[in-house]
Amino acid sequence: MRKLITCFLLIAALGAAGYQWNNHKGQYLGAARILRAKIFPCSSPVTYSIGTIDPGYTLTREELAGALREAETAWEAPSHRNLFEFTRSSGDVTISLVYDSRQAALDKLKALGFTTDQTLESYKELKARYDELSAKVEAEDARLKAIMGRYKEREAAYNAGVRRLNLRGSAPPAEVLLVNKKLAELTMQFGGIKMIEAAVNADVDTLNALGTTLNHLIVQLNINVEQYNRAGSVIGRYEEGLYRVSGGIQTIDIYKYTDRAQLVSLLAHELGHALGLNHVPGPDSLMYPVNKGCGLQLTVNDIAELARVCR
Repeated sequence: MRKLITCFLLIAALGAAGYQWNNHKGQYLGAARILRAKIFPCSSPVTYSIGTIDPGYTLTREELAGALREAETAWEAPSHRNLFEFTRSSGDVTISLVYDSRQAALDKLKALGFTTDQTLESYKELKARYDELSAKVEAEDARLKAIMGRYKEREAAYNAGVRRLNLRGSAPPAEVLLVNKKLAELTMQFGGIKMIEAAVNADVDTLNALGTTLNHLIVQLNINVEQYNRAGSVIGRYEEGLYRVSGGIQTIDIYKYTDRAQLVSLLAHELGHALGLNHVPGPDSLMYPVNKGCGLQLTVNDIAELARVCR
């Protein structure tokens, strides 16, 4: 009887283990890869795969793969090691491009001819544009409200006249013509108001895009000013890219980049984190917290951090 119970418990334990493996295989394998990398750092290449590319980006999978191959060289060339390796699926790290308000604001400003690089000069230029446009929007909004107020008065007078005619039951042709003329005038005025409103809304959208980008620069450049907390612009903590580990699964999400050079350096930075590298001082360093897209040349601080990890 005891043997039967033991056998039953063993079968149940094996069944539970099998169930857990089938349902969490990716997490277990990912955790094992992370543990292996910590015990034997840089002993085998970190494999990566391309996940999803949001349709908001014009980048193709082939173009992203090319940028990643270039990003690899930042670490592999000076270390003379094969540190990274692309695989079509099931890599140690999955890299995706996520399109949200950060990139949307950048794309809108770029289309309007605004310069949005990661510099204090860019911040000052955008702030001047923001202040100028903010004053314009306030004036346009006040003008629109005044025009809308006059329209409402004319509309109320027209409706009162129509009600009087309806109560009388009839009206001479001249009076009917006058009512129709007033209606046509109101319709034309309303059309003009909608055109003004569309122009104001377009300026407001630009203002919100400027506010979102300025908030990003405030955080990235550590500028000691308040963020632009207006309705429609995004405030808070900003990341251009983010390497994370969750449940044994490693991912890199890219949220925003200005051009290919910055994308490559941003990918190299996040691949550095996947390798185990931490942030280092020096604004020209590839592992500096703010990505300036200055190229792939490693600084002394980058090389020291790489040596610390790949000991």
